[in-house]
Amino acid sequence: MKSKSQTVTLAGERFESLQALRAIAAVAVLIFHLRFVELRYLEGHALLDWLGRNADAGVDLFFVLSGFVMASISRGKGSGPSAARDFLTQRAWRVVPLYWMFTTLVVLLMSVAPAMVNSSYADQSIAASYLLIPHQQLPVLAVGWTLVHEAYFYLVFSLALALAYGTRQRLSLFAMAWGSLVGFGYWQGFDEGAPTASVVFSPLTFEFLAGVLTGLHWRRIPPRFGSLLFITGLGVLLLAAALLPPSDSEFNAPLRRVIHLGLGSALLIAGSALLETSGHRPNRLLIELGDASYSLYLSHIFVISAIGRMWGHFLPSAHWLNHGFFLLFTVFVACLSGNLIHKRIERPLLDLRYRWKAAGTFR
Repeated sequence: MKSKSQTVTLAGERFESLQALRAIAAVAVLIFHLRFVELRYLEGHALLDWLGRNADAGVDLFFVLSGFVMASISRGKGSGPSAARDFLTQRAWRVVPLYWMFTTLVVLLMSVAPAMVNSSYADQSIAASYLLIPHQQLPVLAVGWTLVHEAYFYLVFSLALALAYGTRQRLSLFAMAWGSLVGFGYWQGFDEGAPTASVVFSPLTFEFLAGVLTGLHWRRIPPRFGSLLFITGLGVLLLAAALLPPSDSEFNAPLRRVIHLGLGSALLIAGSALLETSGHRPNRLLIELGDASYSLYLSHIFVISAIGRMWGHFLPSAHWLNHGFFLLFTVFVACLSGNLIHKRIERPLLDLRYRWKAAGTFR
């Protein structure tokens, strides 16, 4: 029997296309980080120096997907304090245990092999990292910064459910009001203040809200527009990734990046959902990798860093073939490792909650 944790379920329907998009997003982030590993450990010109400069667009796709899924699964599930509590419990169980496991691994490395972790970790708050509380530095598990934003999204979205905003119209109004407040704060420069304000008023919230509004209204779009939306969204994402300055460049304005990548992601997701309702199914390997996307996202830094160190020590050749083999091998091993972690650790953890819930010992 297929695990309940494997594919996204929206109002009783299984949407494998969203899992495929999760896979694409996770691999894009992997490639973005692999660019730095290649630059650091291998000699000569890095093949990913240009190709991977904006591959962190996978994070933007993740945020829009998150909003889309949250809005879709909340419909028809009721509202009020109990619905908000159930929503937060489900999301916490989905996100926190595996994140804590990898955070603990970093903490242990900081203690026994500090040379293997970023030296700036010494200035980071371990407690804030575990609790996903915004602070001046990145969490000790660097990719956890996106989970800080996710935790904020979940808290505010649960407020909407607690206030009985479970209908499509009320959730849409709530999302637009939320976006207006964020926009005002960003315009006033509140995002440049304290760590909490920088999260609350971050333009990245617009991507989550774009996903929420897409998730609430995509069924109103005629299915025949699925291909057009998919192609347009993919084109916008690829053009933005190719033409925008690198994400770490001072010329890459956050709002401009969010507008391009958020819009492209929303169009791609709506098109994918419409195509699936018309009978189109994504590649099975993409679906399986999408199932493991969270495990891949959290674990890939460890894998690519370890391979990069070993490859740079034994095979530092500047030849482009050496670089190519390194990239293919590292992506393959990282994806394989993420899949194994999903099957051996993540999925059993998720299924444990369903067993406890069925037994009446967990709600």
